[in-house]
Amino acid sequence: MAALGMLLALNFHPHADAMLVVAMLAAICITSITEWLAASRWKWLPMGLFTLACIFLPLWRSFLPLAAYDAGRTVMPTVLFNSGDSGRNRSDGIRQDLAHRLMPFVRWTWVVPLVCVAADASTGSASTIAASAFLALVTCAGFALGSDSRRAEDASRRIRHLRDHARESLRANRRRLAEIEEERAQSVRMATLGERTRIAREIHDNVGHLLTRAIMQTQASRTVAEAMGEKASAQGFTALSETLDEAMTMVRRSVHDLEDDGTDFAAQISAAVRSFDGISPGFTVGLVNGIESAPAPVTRCFATVIREALANVVHHSEACEATVTLRDMPALWQLVVQDPGPAKPGEAPAPFSDPVMATRHDAETYRGMGLADIDSRVRSLGGTSLCGPYGTGWRVFVSIPKGPWQSGTHVESGQS
Repeated sequence: MAALGMLLALNFHPHADAMLVVAMLAAICITSITEWLAASRWKWLPMGLFTLACIFLPLWRSFLPLAAYDAGRTVMPTVLFNSGDSGRNRSDGIRQDLAHRLMPFVRWTWVVPLVCVAADASTGSASTIAASAFLALVTCAGFALGSDSRRAEDASRRIRHLRDHARESLRANRRRLAEIEEERAQSVRMATLGERTRIAREIHDNVGHLLTRAIMQTQASRTVAEAMGEKASAQGFTALSETLDEAMTMVRRSVHDLEDDGTDFAAQISAAVRSFDGISPGFTVGLVNGIESAPAPVTRCFATVIREALANVVHHSEACEATVTLRDMPALWQLVVQDPGPAKPGEAPAPFSDPVMATRHDAETYRGMGLADIDSRVRSLGGTSLCGPYGTGWRVFVSIPKGPWQSGTHVESGQS
């Protein structure tokens, strides 16, 4: 377009080579500045100044197609004026509102130099009139191309925005579907575990009691038969008693299997912690659970230890918080229940510089029924427990080895 303008300029002014180069460079610079100010509300200013110069500099009128193209690409500014804005925003809004009102006139300023071209050509030769008509045609075409380019950019921008919005909506829907699927799976799992626990209780309460009564009746009948000298009847009752004992053993095994399958580790631990979180004003319990799953006896043991340890904190300490930490080590499970203290007046043992001596002193002198129960439960699973002062507070440390459970040889003793 700049080359075409140069040809038109040579037609009007064949001997103005230096001025022609200056006009072409000015037109190119104005176009570049307009593109650089594309995001500014002053992007119309270079084009307006150029068209104003074309009124007084006839040689520059040959490059009106460039100015018309830039005018066509000019986008109407958005008015940000709002009656509720502050004074500074109000003044900015007034200026933008003024620019918005003047923009339709600024976009058509290239028509004024074009009218001047037509007025000058009316007194010229036929070739000058033809060149002027061609310049007017090219200028209008430049404005049309600029307007079309702006509409294409706006459409492309809207398409990109719609695509981004669609992708974001798709990601949000996928996240929501994943959350719903996770919630559904969790609900199904909890319902399944609850149903297994209910079935285990039903078998234990109904079938187990009936078998127990049948065993007792069989043993009584065998005793009566032996007393009356009926050896055949006594042998029959003995065989029946053995069968019932075997059935009772199988029922107990099935009940324990169902109950173990229905034990959810995270749910049991969370329930034990929640039962003490906020039990008194300002008292909170923090939970850090690094164990995903554990056998049902270990789960019940940890839940009981947590309740007992937190009960001791509430009853014997002035601490406003406690922490429960569970760690899944390669060879064992660990549980730590700790509070920062201090102990209530009259509850605290004498301080020890050696933590080991403090633990032994507490184990021997300050052991109560709760601590004894913790130690008994942990030992029944082959584990160890250490309960005693830790800094200004108290700590319960429990570890249970994984070996017996991994080999499948562990038999829980002392637990019903």
